Amino acid sequence: MGYFTGKTVVVTGAREGVGRTIAVEYAKEGARLILVSRSEPKETAEEIQKVGGTFLGFVPCDISDEAQVIAMGKKVAELSDNCVDILVNNAGYNGKAHLIENMVTEDWRYTIDLNLTGTMMVCRELIPILNKEKANIVNMSSNVSKRGIPERSDYCCSKWAILGLTETLALELVDRNIRVNAVCPGPISGERAEQLIRMHAEAEGKTYEQVYAEWVNVPMKRFIDPEEIANVIKFLSSDMSSAMTGQALNITGGMLMN
Repeated sequence: MGYFTGKTVVVTGAREGVGRTIAVEYAKEGARLILVSRSEPKETAEEIQKVGGTFLGFVPCDISDEAQVIAMGKKVAELSDNCVDILVNNAGYNGKAHLIENMVTEDWRYTIDLNLTGTMMVCRELIPILNKEKANIVNMSSNVSKRGIPERSDYCCSKWAILGLTETLALELVDRNIRVNAVCPGPISGERAEQLIRMHAEAEGKTYEQVYAEWVNVPMKRFIDPEEIANVIKFLSSDMSSAMTGQALNITGGMLMN
């Protein structure tokens, strides 16, 4: 018996990276997983079953497309028998590297549409089927939701806004015994971080090694492992954090301490 045995968990952006890790870590605790992503998360589903979790199904969805999100909500309701215990809003987009003076409006809108509006729409469609006795939403924000970073204004603004969405939902849903929290990771080890470092190196006229050295220069002198993100998310969706709602926990190796 695991901590989340019998709990139905929906994870968006679950095909790879930290989304896959989140889903698998819940599965290790006996959860029943519904995976939402643009393309089929076959490897994630296989890992869920391998570690003893239950794979309830995959729902294809681009969360920036309202019609797809509405359809996703109906399919999740069907797969979950109208009862979801935990929603993890992990799906997101890194944006491109632009100084604001060079910002392409289309790029700005896409990042905001996916990261902010997409997360809002997923919440909107799934709140009606969250467990009426007790449920949790955990939103994926970022360390840049609490600071600026050059070249990434669209991404920063979308992640700052996720904190506003989190706090607002926490107040709107508190009387329904639904807690809403967020996590704010620093750079997470893996392919995505490597892609971001290369993007910044090109935009800033630096080498990969220079950017890496800047990013890893936090008190703990390392990037964050995906499992460490998943562990904090599990904590926020468990009874161990039962008095917490509207919070945004830093997972940054000491880079942020506020």
